[in-house]
Amino acid sequence: MIDEDVPCENILMQINASKSALHKVGHIIVEGHLEHCIKESMEKGDTDEVLTDVSTILEYYSRI
Repeated sequence: MIDEDVPCENILMQINASKSALHKVGHIIVEGHLEHCIKESMEKGDTDEVLTDVSTILEYYSRI
């Protein structure tokens, strides 16, 4: 887009749309992990593993 002399506003809108899409994908992945992996660990009684997983997920996801 830059090579095609597209206005900066249009480029920034596309960047923002891409960021939003990636954020949504991240949210879907976190939600899926919580619903499946974390739930499974909780059912097995692996409390320490659950806490570690949730902490790790929150740390990575908060960087997005």
